[in-house]
Amino acid sequence: MTFNQLDYALSVAKYKSFKNAADKKNISQPALSMQIQKLEDEIGIRIFDRSGSPIKITTDGEFFLERAQEIIAATYRLSEFSSQLNDDFTGEIKIGIIPTLAPFLVPLFADQLLKDHPYFKLDIHEIITEKVVNGVRSGELDAGIISTPINVYGIIAIPLFYEKFFIYSSEDHQGNEIKVNLNKIRYENLWLLEEGNCFRDQINNFCDLNKIRKNKQFVYRSNSIDALIRLVDTKGGMTILPELSTLSLNEYQEENVKHISGKPKAREIAIIVRKNYDKERYVEKLKTYIQANIPKSMLSSKGLEIVDPEININFHKSY
Repeated sequence: MTFNQLDYALSVAKYKSFKNAADKKNISQPALSMQIQKLEDEIGIRIFDRSGSPIKITTDGEFFLERAQEIIAATYRLSEFSSQLNDDFTGEIKIGIIPTLAPFLVPLFADQLLKDHPYFKLDIHEIITEKVVNGVRSGELDAGIISTPINVYGIIAIPLFYEKFFIYSSEDHQGNEIKVNLNKIRYENLWLLEEGNCFRDQINNFCDLNKIRKNKQFVYRSNSIDALIRLVDTKGGMTILPELSTLSLNEYQEENVKHISGKPKAREIAIIVRKNYDKERYVEKLKTYIQANIPKSMLSSKGLEIVDPEININFHKSY
């Protein structure tokens, strides 16, 4: 039994195909099939049922692959631990960051981090919350940066900062109000992200959005905060912005930002990692640079009402 054989078996289980697994591992399909056959012959069980398409994992195969995944993960951890013993941070960290955060957060810390540590490699994936969490759990990502709290088995959240919510309103909807009462806004004038986005779900926790699109002539389904800002600028109405996005507004746009009345509402932003996670020094370095390059007022949750993103994710076994 070899490390490569275990790795090939896990790849076949992941892609449900010998051909796709072989392509991912850059070997021929016959060579990969032969290695899997040798592994099955040695352990005395059939890992895969090849009678149909896609292939299926046998019951015994499920148990075997769970242990194989532990062995592969432990081997990678040992390799990463060795690289971390070097003080110059020469390794790579793969991070998933949600789209409502990545464009505004990454420019604040990445350049300084890479300038101070030129061999530090950042591989950033801008993806939705579910893919971030799945990537961290499977080990495809070393860490994720999402809105929390989150209650998912095997996941640890390390709080980073707290983003307040603001109203961004076009000139013809501003009036003379200093603060906006959410109970009095006209929802037909409110632009929001597409359903299923956790930022939108948080807003749904403090706005009654059941009738948001009723009788609306123009519906724009977007996953981009920048797109919502442009919509307000060109078509009027209003939207709700997270705090970091307001830092990139121009002087004219800043005049369109208003506070929400009542106790300030905010979202908690945290790094998520697996229990007994790899690259602890790298994650700590990432945390240090992020917190050093955002407004200091965002480091405390004092006086804020933290809005739960209500992350409900149904996980399927992924090797």
